[in-house]
Amino acid sequence: VRSAEDANGPVLECGSGLTTLLIGAVAARRRIHVHALEHNPDWHARVTAGLRDFGLERATVHLAPLRDFGDFVWYDAPLPALPTDFAMVVCDGPPAGTAGGRSGLLPVMRRHLAPDCLILLDDANRPAEQELLARWMRDLGATHDVRASSRGFARVRLLDG
Repeated sequence: VRSAEDANGPVLECGSGLTTLLIGAVAARRRIHVHALEHNPDWHARVTAGLRDFGLERATVHLAPLRDFGDFVWYDAPLPALPTDFAMVVCDGPPAGTAGGRSGLLPVMRRHLAPDCLILLDDANRPAEQELLARWMRDLGATHDVRASSRGFARVRLLDG
């Protein structure tokens, strides 16, 4: 939520839930928009109803089924409907055990991220996310720091413009 307060453009959330509602409240106040990708139709309906119930009109949950991209499975994001300047990403999906984990974020969404986009990667204590962070550091010149908690999350700043 604190990072969303500082975001200078739209926010992308991979997966949806309570964070969508919280960032949706920040977005309403800041006049930015939140776009969440959700693969589960029941959860999509539940979060969308929560946004409606709280009058959070600056947040949209897109039903985006998981799709096989060959090297990974990731959200079938509605790219034409999404901004091309996301200032921040909250990456908490797809679920653990999905082929390729969260590695699909950059191959699918890179053209939709601002050059200095901030990515909050949840579960950064897991081996798959640690490998992903190492790859981003090596291939993209990104910087990161990991925040300690039971699951950990990493703040990744893309610098490759």
